[in-house]
Formats: sequence, structure tokens, C-alpha cells
Amino acid sequence: MRRRYIYCPNCGARNEVENNFCAMCGTSLREVARRVLAAQPSTPQPAAQPPPKPAPKLPPHVQQTLSPGILVHLFYDKYFKTESSFRADVAVAATLYALEAEGCVALIPSKRGRIRKHDTVEIRKLRDFDPGRFGYLSKQIHKLKRGKSINVYDLVKRAGKMAEHPISRLMELVVENDLTRETWNFLYEERVRRVKRSLLDKLLLLPGEFRSTVEREENIRLYEPQAERLSQLVARRMREKPAIHEIIQRECAEALEDLTYVPSEDWY
Repeated sequence: MRRRYIYCPNCGARNEVENNFCAMCGTSLREVARRVLAAQPSTPQPAAQPPPKPAPKLPPHVQQTLSPGILVHLFYDKYFKTESSFRADVAVAATLYALEAEGCVALIPSKRGRIRKHDTVEIRKLRDFDPGRFGYLSKQIHKLKRGKSINVYDLVKRAGKMAEHPISRLMELVVENDLTRETWNFLYEERVRRVKRSLLDKLLLLPGEFRSTVEREENIRLYEPQAERLSQLVARRMREKPAIHEIIQRECAEALEDLTYVPSEDWY
């Protein structure tokens, strides 16, 4: 802090501004100090800080919470991807773990098959729940009566569809069923790019426009806290019950492989 001084009007000696009398000649310095202090500018006050901006919120017309399957789909690379997983099996596992955490189901190691037995996980329904919260992958469980069960293989087989790429098709079904139109528009943007076609292009019936879907990253980030909490639940279940998680992965892979549609070759 810079020290301030005043000078005695009688002898000219330098004194500190707090001195009431000159240290050299004893002359009163009160009036001099009053005038000096009045003439000095006041200590500048720090500029007022603008109030913090409120955290962005989800608009009321979109879904405030997303299903586990959608959260895995949107945040797979950031929170759920591992060397041994793929998007569909994590979506199934996350849905089952979320249902288990809410006390809706019990996950029990079991067997399926009559002759060749396969390890599976039995999903036993314990109580009713809102399938809208847990999404498309929970609908087969929701249809069960309390106390009844379905295994992971049958759950995935019934949820999926025959397709050349059943993993992608299953996730498409999750998106189609778990997002309202308003929420889809909030998360994605559809872009159309038109191209100029030559006469040959037109004769060959080549399209004059191309459509692409782009994620609205700022809007997707509003759901990140939900994805982070779900990823913590999935990671905890993987640590606590690694054998069950491994079976869920294997059963998902087998069910989706059995849904693979191989188009027949046409011979001319």
C-alpha cells in the first residue's frame, strides 16, 4: 500500500498524513491533512460483475429424461465404449441395470435351450413400471406378469428385426420408439443438399438432392448429466457382477447374429 505524506505549512517538513502535529516544529497539521485527503481521488471500486448466467435448461416441449438406450446411443463414445462392447449390447445392459436399480427386475444367471444348454440371464419382473421411462428395450419385460421371466436372448430377439445389419437396425428401432418428434427435432437437424444434374444424370434417374442428419451438439449436451449417472451405474454393475455382464454381452451378440438377413443372390 502506498504511503501518503503532507508538508508542514510552517517549516516545510514532510509528515505522514496521520500526524496531527508537525514532527519538526509542532505546528498543527489537521487542516492541511483534511484538505489533502479531500483532494485525493477515492479508491476506485471494482467493477460490478454481471450476475452469472443461469444454466441452460431443457425446453418444456421436449423429453426431460431420455431412456437408457437413447443415452447410450448419444454418448456411447464418451461414456460407454469399451474394447469388448458394441452399442446395442451396452444399450440392453444399461436398460436392464436401470430396471434392476429401480427394483423393477431381478437379474439371475440361468440356462436356455433343451439339448445344448446356453448360459443366459433370466430377467424376472418384480413390479410394474412405466415403459416410457426405460424405453423400447423394456417393452417385452413390461408385458410380463409379476414374477414371470424372459431371458436376454429372447428379449433381444423379439426386440430386433431381421436385417442385413441387425445391430444398427435395433438402435434405429430404439430411436424411432424412444424419441418424440419434438425431441428428435431438438437433437437432430436434417439437411438437404441439392446438386445440379446433367442430362445424363437425369436419364440415369440420379437424385438431385441428398439428405443428411446432423446432431445438434449443444442441445445433446443438456442430457449429459443423465448419461454420466447412467455410465456410473453401468460401470458399477460391471465391477460387481462381471460374469452377468459378460453373459448379457454374449447373449446379445448371439441373438443379433441370428437376426442377420442374408439376401439371396440372383442368378441370371
